[in-house]
Amino acid sequence: MIIYVVIAPYFAKRWTNKYTKKYYWWGLHAKLTGSIFFCLIYQFYYGGGDTTAYFNQGSILADAFLDSPVIGLETFFYDGKTISGQSIYYLGKIYMKRSQSTWTMVQLSGIIQLFTFKSFYSTALFFAFWSFLGSWKIVQLFTPIYKKNFKLICLAVLFIPSCLFWASGIIKETVTTGAIGFFVYYFGNIFLRKKDYVISLVILTITFFLVKYIKGATIYVLFPCLLLWVFLFYYNKITILVKYTISLLLFLSIPLALFLIAPKIQEYVENNDEFIAAQRTISGFQGDHGSSWHTNRGHGGGQASTYHLTTAGDLSIFGMLKSLPEAISYTLFRPFPWETKKVVQLLGSFESFAFLILTIYIFLKVGIINTIKQTFTDPNLGFVLSYALFFGFIAGYISFNYGVLQRFKTPMMPFYTLFLVIHYQYILKTKTKEKKSFKKR
Repeated sequence: MIIYVVIAPYFAKRWTNKYTKKYYWWGLHAKLTGSIFFCLIYQFYYGGGDTTAYFNQGSILADAFLDSPVIGLETFFYDGKTISGQSIYYLGKIYMKRSQSTWTMVQLSGIIQLFTFKSFYSTALFFAFWSFLGSWKIVQLFTPIYKKNFKLICLAVLFIPSCLFWASGIIKETVTTGAIGFFVYYFGNIFLRKKDYVISLVILTITFFLVKYIKGATIYVLFPCLLLWVFLFYYNKITILVKYTISLLLFLSIPLALFLIAPKIQEYVENNDEFIAAQRTISGFQGDHGSSWHTNRGHGGGQASTYHLTTAGDLSIFGMLKSLPEAISYTLFRPFPWETKKVVQLLGSFESFAFLILTIYIFLKVGIINTIKQTFTDPNLGFVLSYALFFGFIAGYISFNYGVLQRFKTPMMPFYTLFLVIHYQYILKTKTKEKKSFKKR
């Protein structure tokens, strides 16, 4: 109730205009409805899962605060090393404190439950509202740029079925999806629009660490895409002579540089401790998500829902690169309806198939060459596509399970949808020009 009466109207007044306001409320209704369905599915269909675990563990943290604010703070700021006498009772019952990722989720859940009176559904609604606000920042970012097609932008970001479900509960994807939206918007404030530096920097810092602690890969794969965004933004503003000079230098130098230093880079990276740790993590994900232990458990579905890349097992840099097209295709367009074994996955497969049809339509209407050309001409297209593909590769490469994949890919789906929608608005522009030209004749 507090979301609809107090918080949502506050942001609606400041973040919408007469054109986008109704989409704000429609999007919010859809998001909170998705959150309710998410809770119902996990409670009565799956019989629990990580979302209920985060809630139950967060309840213990909330109890610590209710017992004593001092004990609550000691429990909340547990550093993973020392446990004081006062907080040991509560920390002893929180097994999720061993991992920074799960502990952060417990901390968020516990704090929110202080305001929701430890209600599972109310807590989930607050998580969903955070995700919605982050998505709305993406809407705020792109609607001023494509004013005539603001409706398409709103629909593309706010009403993706999988995001309404998988980014609306007490799970990691809900938090990261919202944080990524805020991060991208305020990054644009600093580096492109050049305004509100202080508040933008504060929000960038908060959201960076929030995502880093929960799912670091989600934010790290964003950085090169943001750099590409900035590069294309300013590259398209320089004179043609300078532009062609830079293009020629890049065209000549990059292949030569890669030829000379690629072997050394490969040797350095593959012997790096962090890369070796990442290999173990990936191997663990791939094995765990397709293991027989998980058969018919949770949304994954175990072996019944597994898939395997043709280059699986080769965790070298070039082995991973060889998996790039296949992993991306799995993330964006799979599973097909006939590959699913569960009702929830079947619904997700219809969405994936729809994206496949839309992608083919865009390529046929625009042409592959023109699509590539337009992508690098419009900095926003270059950015959203690069993040969708980069993140899509990571999700497709580590999941090895359709149920897990549908959930993992949630943060990048608005970006790929925007890629399709922005290209579609260029098709509409072309049709409008052709009609005007025909009338003049």
